[in-house]
Amino acid sequence: MPASFEGSAPSVSPIASLNASSAPPASLEPTPILWRILIGLFIGLFASTGYALQSSIGTRGQAAIGIVFFFGLVAMFSVNLRAVRWKTIGWGIALQFVLALLVLRGEMEIGGKTYSVYNALEGLGEVVKSFISFSDAGAEFVFGNLARVDHMAGTFGENFLFPFAFKALPPILFVSAFFTLLYHYGVLQWCVRVLARVMVYLMGTSGAETLSVSANVFMGQTEAPLIVKPYVPRMTQSELFALMTSGMAHISGGMMAVYINYGADPVAVLTTCIMACPCSLYLSKLFMPEVDVPETSGTTAIESTKSAYVNGIDAIVAGTTDGLRLALNVAAMLIVFVAFVAMIDGLLGLIPTSWFQQQLSLRWIFGQLFSPVAFLMGIESADQSTVGQLLGTKLAINEHMAYLDMKQLKEMPGAMSDRSYQLAAFALTGFANFSSVGIQLGGIGAMAPDRRSDLATLGMRALFVGFVATLLNAAIAGLFL
Repeated sequence: MPASFEGSAPSVSPIASLNASSAPPASLEPTPILWRILIGLFIGLFASTGYALQSSIGTRGQAAIGIVFFFGLVAMFSVNLRAVRWKTIGWGIALQFVLALLVLRGEMEIGGKTYSVYNALEGLGEVVKSFISFSDAGAEFVFGNLARVDHMAGTFGENFLFPFAFKALPPILFVSAFFTLLYHYGVLQWCVRVLARVMVYLMGTSGAETLSVSANVFMGQTEAPLIVKPYVPRMTQSELFALMTSGMAHISGGMMAVYINYGADPVAVLTTCIMACPCSLYLSKLFMPEVDVPETSGTTAIESTKSAYVNGIDAIVAGTTDGLRLALNVAAMLIVFVAFVAMIDGLLGLIPTSWFQQQLSLRWIFGQLFSPVAFLMGIESADQSTVGQLLGTKLAINEHMAYLDMKQLKEMPGAMSDRSYQLAAFALTGFANFSSVGIQLGGIGAMAPDRRSDLATLGMRALFVGFVATLLNAAIAGLFL
């Protein structure tokens, strides 16, 4: 992805300067405690009743309860429910449901043949897989048989371990270079503006925040804000929060390709990336509604900027360099976090098994904590603990670790149902984990040094809403699957 955004910030009107200052709004009144209690009691009672009746309501009923619960959870912690623009919320929910319906239920008959969006996305998923395979040619040229999974498996037999460094990391380089090339020629910006115009028109959000949210479909949580870099220093608190939340709720194009390469359901990954656009935007506005006048209210006419690259070759080289940093970061993070998990499991192993009637491990604890969340996504009872482990791993460690765990599960016959694998992919597709808070503070903070204190204040809140957004996407999918 591009490392810089050329061009100076546009002039700001006196009114915009006053209304879009970097200081937090002074007039923000908190949601009354009584409202929070009543919402909490309602969603708690609603979920408890559904849990007691799960055998009769089925998995779709669970998902329907989950949709209400996850939405209510964000509303309960809203900074100021009185200031919420319900038109924004209503259109956001409508867009999210329409996208889900089109993909999971949308069919049309043309010339006696039935066509569906789901089948089209399946075809697109195969295209993505073929696209990823192009990087295999380069990896095999450099690494030889080490990049050939079939050769390695035949050599090591039952002792075979997936060669992550030689198989999973090279696609990051290729996809990063490809997306940077699209950025250089303006293709990426055009796609982003098309998505943004729809949401600005329907939801009434500002152009800057909507462009950044739309860019997250293709770019990562620190690259997408580059699309609106000149405006970041003067964003309102609500805009800044939407920008951060969306980064948590999406993944980048490079990571999308990697997770599909791991064996994740491509339709689920592609669909949830698009659904996360309206979902993360309306949930962020529910949690922290706009009380100021953003500089780019009602428009996506962000000034065009010249590419920082001399030509396509320069863009490919720069994208490859950025991809290398990302790949090395991914490898380093996995080495460290897997080591920490092993250390924690070793410490938990010192606890006598008689205390809990079994050997404790981090995954087991995650499974117990997040099983209710898996229930609310519409996961069948036999798989709730397993999916709960994946969700806990994604939040506490990162989605890479969770996807690798799911990859191992797929190699075990009968470990989970196909439906559970699909819904897990919906929930795992997002950067919402604790390390992402630090990544955003560093990345977005470099664009707006004066807003670092605001970013630090909003970081954990954005993580919460971004994580709930991925769960809400999964619950909506669970309703229609």
